[in-house]
Order: sequence, then structure tokens, then C-alpha cells
Amino acid sequence: MLTGLELFFGILIIAAASTVIGTVGFGFGLVAAPVLLLYLEPQQAVVVMNCLTAVLLAMVLTKNWQHIDLRASAGLVIGGVVATPIGVLALNSASPSVLRITIAVVIISLGLFSLTSVQLPFAERRMAGPSFGFLTSLGVTTIGIGGPLGAIYAIAQRWKPEVVRAALALFFFASDSVAFVLYVATGLVGRDTLANIGVLIPGLIIGFGMAAILVNRINDRVFRYAVVAVIIIAGSVMLVREFTGV
Repeated sequence: MLTGLELFFGILIIAAASTVIGTVGFGFGLVAAPVLLLYLEPQQAVVVMNCLTAVLLAMVLTKNWQHIDLRASAGLVIGGVVATPIGVLALNSASPSVLRITIAVVIISLGLFSLTSVQLPFAERRMAGPSFGFLTSLGVTTIGIGGPLGAIYAIAQRWKPEVVRAALALFFFASDSVAFVLYVATGLVGRDTLANIGVLIPGLIIGFGMAAILVNRINDRVFRYAVVAVIIIAGSVMLVREFTGV
């Protein structure tokens, strides 16, 4: 269980991750994973992140329910729920070392990709929803990361920002809720995991409050580059630690 400085830094990074996802609709795992993986085993870190995300997004949905378009986001949600059991099984059987390296590589890659203006024409089609939902949920339930894929689809639909946030919140909440049930069924949720989720909830509350303040005031470009810088640096440190044992 997290205590002392580990708990302090854990709450800080959860607050930062909650601010990010509350502001742009995704990115919780990208921000939280590099720090949590310094203190927790990969499987526990993924479970903790996804459970905290579900709690936060329940709060987001309560605030933004009027912007939810069930018909538009149905494909994304269905694809995500279908992929969840596969992701949970992969997480349960993965090697911790391989999982850490995979997470670090994905973090750095998605961080660099988010700096580009690459357009994916296929993402503009409504029929692509289940595919993007499937791949996003597979990544999130297995390694705690994959949100940018879902965001690429939502943004490509040219929805208003508040609709994008609501659609992604609904998608991740549905996927993470199903994942939690499966995490419990496969023995991935123990007493320490539940305790760590509980002690990190103050970070969620802080981040949710910060997001409510920033969502309509922040300079998107500055915020984007600052978050990406933290993501890439933290992911690189995690990768170096894994290979050097420092």
C-alpha cells in the first residue's frame, strides 16, 4: 500500500492526470502511468488507474450528461466493451517486465504522435467507431493507455468539444466498469489494490476541481505541449530504469 512520499507523489500525479482527462477527455494513463509504475507492479498500476478513471468519469458524466449523444457514440462504446475481456486476460497473463517496457514505449510513441497533425481519413467515418473503440479499450485494459486512439475518432467526427468530452467519458466509463468486474473475477483486485485506490481518491477530487476551472480558460497549445513534455520525459525515465535497473 502506498504510504509516505510514495503516497504524496501518487496523489499529485493522480491530480495532474485527473486535470488532463477532465479537460481534454483522455490521457489519464499517459500522465499517471510513469509515476505509478515506479511504486506499483504493472498489473496493479493498470487496475488502479482504470478504477480511478471510472470513478472520475462518473463525476464527469454527472456534470456533462446533457452533451451525451448515445446514437453517435454507440459504435465506440460497443467496440470497447467487446475488447475488454481480451484486454483483461492479456493483463492477467503478461510478464511485469514486458508490461513495463510496453507501457513505456507506448507512452513515448503516443506522446510524440500527439505533437503531429496527422489525419486518419478512415477515422472520419461513423462506421469506424467499433474499430477505434475495440483498439482503444484493448490498450486501456491491458496497459492502461490507449485514450488518444479514441480521441482521434471522436475529434475526426467534428463534434463540439463538450460532445467529444462527454462521448469519451461515456466510452471509458463503460469499458472501465466492465473491466473492473473482470479484474475482480480474475483475481487482479486484492486488498492492497483497493486500499491504493481509496488513498488516491483525493487526487481525483483535486484534479476534477482544477479541470472545472481550466476547461474554458486554458490555452490549448501551451497545455498540449506541457503535458506531452511530461509524458515523454516520464516515459523515457521509466524505460531507462527498466533496462538499467536503477
